Parts: sequence; structure tokens; C-alpha cells
Amino acid sequence: MGNNFEEAFKKVIDLEGGFTLHKNQTESEVTYAGIYKKAHPNWRGWEYIDKKETPPTSLVRTFYYENYYKQFEDLPNAIAYVLFESSVNMGSTAIRLAQSVANVVSDGVFGPKTKEALQNVDEELFIAKFTLAKIAYYNTLAKRDRYRPYLRGWINRALSSVKEI
Repeated sequence: MGNNFEEAFKKVIDLEGGFTLHKNQTESEVTYAGIYKKAHPNWRGWEYIDKKETPPTSLVRTFYYENYYKQFEDLPNAIAYVLFESSVNMGSTAIRLAQSVANVVSDGVFGPKTKEALQNVDEELFIAKFTLAKIAYYNTLAKRDRYRPYLRGWINRALSSVKEI
């Protein structure tokens, strides 16, 4: 895990609300440091939380690196960051949006063709188009009443990740 990951990790943890345990109104399980228990029930940090202890930061860091950042580390730093941050927030939808913006098959799998396309895009143009695609996606989600309360935060998050670059 290099310096680029450490910087990206700090930014994403801030966006996720820090090292806190909470329950979102639309979710059935708790979230710790952005890790949703229903989506990641086998994460070792839950053992600590179940005992009313704080999971080691290293467990959170390793989780984010292995599950999200690692696949992007050969990309230009700014693109790696926006894909990392977006994948944390929206899962494989982030890959599908990136593929659409990069004009490759949009299957949600970060494979060699996607990687090559993203290594050869104009960074600023890609990030601008990707951010607009994220906002459009969030707007579509917010048409469902249960997600409407998140729209402003999602848009602010999309715009803040661009400012961080």
C-alpha cells in the first residue's frame, strides 16, 4: 500500500464519516467506517464491534485496499482516486459508469480492456464526464422516495471528490 492509497484512504474515510458506527435510515444493518455489515458480513472488524470494542484501523485500511483500491493502483492517480471513492459509495455501478464514459463494454467488471482504456483517457475530461454520470445516476436513484434524502449528500460527495484532485 503506497502513499497514493494512504492519501485516498484518508479522504474516503472522511467522506464516510470517519471511524464511526451508525445505521442509515434505509438500511437494515449497521455501518462502521463506511463498511456496511449486510454487504460485508464476514469482515473481521465485526468481531470487535460485537464485543463493544473498536476495530483496529489496520483492518479498515486493509479492507478498503483489498476490496476497492488495489484494482485501480496502476491507473493515473486522479482516476484511481475517483474510481476508488465511487466504488466504495456505489459498488460495481462505478465501474459501469466509468466504462460507459471510456467507451468500453459496460459490464461492471474491471478487466484488462477497461484498465487499458482508462490508462489512455484524457484525465480531466474523463473525471468531468464521470462526475456528471455519477450525478445523473444519483438523480435516477433519488426518484425512489427511500433514496431522496441522500441526493444532496451524494451530489456534494461527487463534487468534493473532484475538488480533491
